[in-house]
Amino acid sequence: MYGDIITIGEAVTVCLFSIVTVFIVLLVISYIVDLTAFIIRKIEKPAAAPAPKAAAAPAAAPAAAPAKKDTTADAVIVAAAVAAYLGTSTDRIIVRSIRRVAEAESSWSQTSRFSSAH
Repeated sequence: MYGDIITIGEAVTVCLFSIVTVFIVLLVISYIVDLTAFIIRKIEKPAAAPAPKAAAAPAAAPAAAPAKKDTTADAVIVAAAVAAYLGTSTDRIIVRSIRRVAEAESSWSQTSRFSSAH
């Protein structure tokens, strides 16, 4: 069928066959990944299920207020990190407050930014 001279029609046939083959293989790989994720979820689900609780106590005690977290150690760690970043001593840095900021970028972009900075 295909010899030394290939016509445009034969080239299009080979091209379309190749594209369809690649698409089918990628579809099969996608289904294999989905099946693997389903199996892993199925296996992990029974292990993560909580044990059945005993009969509830007739009078529940009021919930205790959550203990305040000591942020002194956190402030020291943040001050040391800022001092190291700025190349100065911790005597020149005052940490007034620490608050968590929502991540605006993905972990992929954070990793890229950190690795390219060094």
